[in-house]
Amino acid sequence: MNCIRRRLFQMAKLSRGRQQNFRKQTLLHSEGGNTMMSTSYFYDSEHAPLIEKDYTLDSADKPLLEGLFTPETAAEYLSNLSEEEQKKLQAYKLEYEVTSSISTQAPIEMRDEWWAQLLMTGHSSSRRKNLLRFFQKKENAKLVRAKKKVENEKKMEIHDAEKKIMMGDLLYNPIKRNTIHLKILRQTMVHQTDSKLAQSMIFGRPFVVDMSYEPYMGIKEKNSCVDQLLNGYGANRSRNEPSDLIFTNWIHDSFIFKKLNFIQKERSAYPTLMMKCTEQNYVDLFPKERLVYLSPHSPFELTHDDPDNIYIMGGYVDLGGGKQGQKPVSYAKAKQEKIRSCRLPLDKYCVWGTGVKSLTLNQVMNIMYEFIDTKDWSRAFEHVPRRKLQRDADLREHLYKKQQKMNRVNRRQFL
Repeated sequence: MNCIRRRLFQMAKLSRGRQQNFRKQTLLHSEGGNTMMSTSYFYDSEHAPLIEKDYTLDSADKPLLEGLFTPETAAEYLSNLSEEEQKKLQAYKLEYEVTSSISTQAPIEMRDEWWAQLLMTGHSSSRRKNLLRFFQKKENAKLVRAKKKVENEKKMEIHDAEKKIMMGDLLYNPIKRNTIHLKILRQTMVHQTDSKLAQSMIFGRPFVVDMSYEPYMGIKEKNSCVDQLLNGYGANRSRNEPSDLIFTNWIHDSFIFKKLNFIQKERSAYPTLMMKCTEQNYVDLFPKERLVYLSPHSPFELTHDDPDNIYIMGGYVDLGGGKQGQKPVSYAKAKQEKIRSCRLPLDKYCVWGTGVKSLTLNQVMNIMYEFIDTKDWSRAFEHVPRRKLQRDADLREHLYKKQQKMNRVNRRQFL
């Protein structure tokens, strides 16, 4: 009975992951001289899924960087297969040809990354079918993007031709153009933003992110933490007066460190990440009387901003689920280190709807940036997503019920 229940739970988890685009990620770690694979789920559209636990590999069979497959690493992994794995790969290829000939639930062309992923995770026929279906959706999405790109290029060509007919030589001759505005190149804007960040790293107000919680997070939480921190970094980058963003208790050669390097090199979304990273603790960098740890479990509310305060935010993502998963780890750490702690006055300025009252790291960073710049909580809490707050009709009903309750209490006191 327990086996059937466990299997039903796994099937429900996999189906829920397909609906929400959840993926798996393989991590390799050494235990007793052997290399073990571990599994966790996360939301990411770029990386390969992982296999279940309890698989042992030799050190010579270690694939790639933390299970992140690229065309080069996948080709290297496929070239170092054992005879048994090669036979299995040939069987999978034959099964793929049969499936693609009788069904549309398979990609037209398989890439090396997909073969490596199928070989590592396709230990059951249902799992292989799900992976082929996922690869087919990914291939279709790529074709749709390419088609939209061609259509947009054609639209731009037609638009430029119509504009050339209307404006004549003025469009291509800036000397004859009757305007006072000059064209600013994107590279010039990037250099100007980087210069602001460089100046803030010398003269700006510090804002500390505590990265000591990485050992307590799974792969799903770590990937979410990287995305949220990058969004917060982008928000700080776009400010008129950026803060000096400092990551303390930084763990080198960790998953977050490697993921940031991977994003910076492969995706080139941020050619330069201008932020300070140090292995030291914030207590060793700043005096304790200036430090304020932001914790949702603190009994003290942050009412006003002191320019001497240095705010610390814990780089911890807890996706444990519901109120049971929210643990006061940051407040406990602040009490252990004997520094001040405070929480945001959410209840005074926000009327929460259904669900858990929680904010992501980038949302907290946006709120604190706005509060530091404007000293106004009303404007700062505009960064709270509307989906987490009560709608106007629900808010009016809530206020009406509250007023009715107060009227009943007053009537009883009068009688």
